[in-house]
Amino acid sequence: MSKSESDGKRKAGDRGIFERPKGSGVWWVRYTDGNGKLHREKVGPKGLAKKVYQARKTAIREGRFFPDDIRRREVLLADMIDDVLKRAKGRIRAYSDYERYGRDWKLALPEKTLAQITPGDVERYQARRAETRAPATVNREVKFLKRVFNVAIADGKVATNPVNAVTLYKENNERVRFLSDDEEHRLAESLGDEEWPIAQLAIHTGLRRGEQFTLLWANVDFTTGLITIPLSKSGKLRRVPMNETAREILRALPSRCHSAYVFPSTTGKEPQDAHSYVRRVFRPAVEQAGIEEGLRWHDLRHTFASRLVMAGVDLRTVQELMGHQSITTTLRYAHLSPGHQLDAIKRLDAARSDTSTDTSASRPEGPSETGRQVVEMAQGNGGRWQARTADPRLVRPMLSQLRQGVGGPVSQRGRVKSVQVPTTSVERPGGGVVAHNHTG
Repeated sequence: MSKSESDGKRKAGDRGIFERPKGSGVWWVRYTDGNGKLHREKVGPKGLAKKVYQARKTAIREGRFFPDDIRRREVLLADMIDDVLKRAKGRIRAYSDYERYGRDWKLALPEKTLAQITPGDVERYQARRAETRAPATVNREVKFLKRVFNVAIADGKVATNPVNAVTLYKENNERVRFLSDDEEHRLAESLGDEEWPIAQLAIHTGLRRGEQFTLLWANVDFTTGLITIPLSKSGKLRRVPMNETAREILRALPSRCHSAYVFPSTTGKEPQDAHSYVRRVFRPAVEQAGIEEGLRWHDLRHTFASRLVMAGVDLRTVQELMGHQSITTTLRYAHLSPGHQLDAIKRLDAARSDTSTDTSASRPEGPSETGRQVVEMAQGNGGRWQARTADPRLVRPMLSQLRQGVGGPVSQRGRVKSVQVPTTSVERPGGGVVAHNHTG
């Protein structure tokens, strides 16, 4: 037995468990199976280690001890989360979000092994978080846990994924909130000269928060006028053009002289924490400016896109500037300017007016005039008027004219020589207007 093991077992009641390293709070269990083989398992908290030790001794005594199942069953969630974070570091853009999700799950389910976690545990966590978080945020946290279990399954540390049985919240991804000119002016005054350029750059470039706060000066090229994002949300490189406002903002930033980051921390050796900045600076400024409807930092990006649309920029170009994978995402901005859409619809009125004017100028005169047709009606043997057309749209106006005595000259034999009724002209397949001119 090692010295650390014997040190951890000196206290009464600590039989079969030991702490390693000493003072770390990480406890192990030590026991021999029915064949005399020695087993050691890393468990975690001391209380859990005691329970595991008793469970192992009972299983061995009753012949229910299977080492392979135990290795899968007793992996702590906290350990698996740490393992996933180690693998993800440097490989994903949203690593800081992963760290936050992992920390929250470890606090929510302490001392729980992977095998002990049920769908109910996840749903109760969902309900608690939904009281203070948006559905999309809660869903991302649940998806992180799902990934942790999928990695554990691939490693053979657990058999099933309890998150698969959990239904995600319905998200409202169509929310589009953008700054009005008055709100922008008030926000600029509230932030002040030192902080306003940070928000203003988001409005003029459409950079995502993570892209902007981790931006390196090496990726800002004033010669070509491009900002390079090496790893965007889609996992691909993208380039964002700078307008003159963005150029002036970046040229004036003092960080160019002492840091590799455009928006560095106080030490200058790392980027400024975006979450902390929004909480400490941006949100208080929004409240001070009296801006309602829950303005978020991401709405500065919405402002960039909406103003492009209102300026008449086509949606395909907006998609490229925003870095959207699909045009479907960009289409949410199509309705942002009803006034511009109304102007577009009014163009149809102007086009119709121009067409009508041209058509009227070229109309021929006489019976073959467009919009008029010469037809004949005769009185049959039964004394009823018969029309030599089957179109009721022509018959009814003609009957009305006859009753009013305006149908034209009537012969002694009771025939109407001709009646002209405004209607759509009827053309022959080969061209020309059909016209009947029968006499009695």
